[in-house]
Amino acid sequence: MKCTCSKKDLNDALNAVVKAVAVKPSTPVLAGIYLRAADDTLELQATNFSISIIAKIPANVEVEGAIVVAGGYFTNIVGKLGGEIVTLTNEDDAATVTLRSEAASFDLLSMDAEDFPRINKEDATHSFRIPKDALKNLIARTVFACSKDESRPVFTGCLIDIAGTAITFAATNTSRIAIARDQLFDELESLQFIVHAATLRNLLGMLYKSSDNVVSVDFYGTGVAFTFDNIFMSSRIIDGTFPPYDKVIPASCATTAEVDVAELRVAIERMQIIAQETEYKTVLFKFTQDGLEISANSYNVGKSIEHVDANVNGDDLEISFNFSYLLDALKVFDTKTIGFGMNQPLMPAKIQGTDDESFIYIITPLRTQ
Repeated sequence: MKCTCSKKDLNDALNAVVKAVAVKPSTPVLAGIYLRAADDTLELQATNFSISIIAKIPANVEVEGAIVVAGGYFTNIVGKLGGEIVTLTNEDDAATVTLRSEAASFDLLSMDAEDFPRINKEDATHSFRIPKDALKNLIARTVFACSKDESRPVFTGCLIDIAGTAITFAATNTSRIAIARDQLFDELESLQFIVHAATLRNLLGMLYKSSDNVVSVDFYGTGVAFTFDNIFMSSRIIDGTFPPYDKVIPASCATTAEVDVAELRVAIERMQIIAQETEYKTVLFKFTQDGLEISANSYNVGKSIEHVDANVNGDDLEISFNFSYLLDALKVFDTKTIGFGMNQPLMPAKIQGTDDESFIYIITPLRTQ
């Protein structure tokens, strides 16, 4: 194999596929990246069997061929090379690949391409297209709420729920649930599946660098694939039934309050200095006709109190929250103000952007003495 390509193109492709390289591989080849040069294209593949990624870049191919290189080392070297052009050479039967760029040259051990589990694109049972920015927002507004407890797999991913042209993402760790909605380009019959949070975080990172405005999504029963730019990314879906997320949204609220997002976020960030020393990272909210009082009390550190302007309607209410759960949500609201909807100190509270029904955050209060 011998080919020449843009260093930038190669570096961008490597930064995408390396996300699928196995961290603790069951066999050495899974720690590698598959390279195939043919038809004026250099194709890169990586898989850990849960996530698989293919990237293709233009290349001047002098000799066709395929090899596997150690993913981490290869990616780090290419990232540090000078110059704008990289030449890759693997002589017949040689167990090394040579990288050259300007005055630098590296010889890296390679592995047999025949041993690499090639990524095959499955036939889709359902396909749809979604605006890139819409998909970015759906992921960013929900993935943070996923559970990290692998003993309950269904909560470690986001539910993707499609009906017609409406698409909903929902994620929960059972103490909170984030629900985000948007629209597809295509109309689709009813479809639900759960994608692991790790897959979506990797996808989100690549979408921020994408130049395409549309992402194509293919569902094939046991997995889902996302295609954009020169990237194809597939992932297994999580087996299981996601809880009926709509049923946790309060139908009505005895106490409502409208608060400025930026002001509230800054206040809670100050409160966390004290609150992080409490057992459950607790902040106490007191909603009255005078506004909102936030406080945190640690027996080991001290106490802090701050008043935040709020337009409160209904009954006065004292309610406690985990401050980190609040900050996670406040970072993804894109409205100037948000509305709290509450009923009792221990009943779930609803947080939603003012005049914005596309994102709803439900948080379970803490029981405090």
